[in-house]
Amino acid sequence: MSYDDYELALKAFEKVINSLPNEETKKKFRSRARDMVEEIYTSGFIPTFFYIVSKAGLEDNNKMDKLIMLLSSPTSVDLGRGDEASYMAYLFIILYYLSERGIVDTKVLIDKLRCNRLEVINMLYELSPIISARIKRYLLAVKRLAEAMIEGR
Repeated sequence: MSYDDYELALKAFEKVINSLPNEETKKKFRSRARDMVEEIYTSGFIPTFFYIVSKAGLEDNNKMDKLIMLLSSPTSVDLGRGDEASYMAYLFIILYYLSERGIVDTKVLIDKLRCNRLEVINMLYELSPIISARIKRYLLAVKRLAEAMIEGR
């Protein structure tokens, strides 16, 4: 595994852990980290991405604002509690990789998330072969971090 993927996974994981306020939500995130990486390689990146977006509760503008703040800020943001927060945290993990690796420009991503999520999906659909080829090591590192650092059920 590339050292850069480890380093990026550590940074993203730290932001997520600091953004999840209680242990139950952290456990739910651990479950997402364990399941979603496998789902991406079973069902494909785009269908899994659609699923994660649908579960993250982004139709709520407050939740969308929290996700955007987490992407654009060097500090953590309280993502809330429950399933939606755990999916939002995993969505952040994916979007953070895409922006930090220069696959998608952060400013463009934030603008499209705020204004038209369908454009984000179209953009990622076009890039999905590149994303699928590059993101696996990073997501596996996040999975291992979650397994090591968050107590299971």
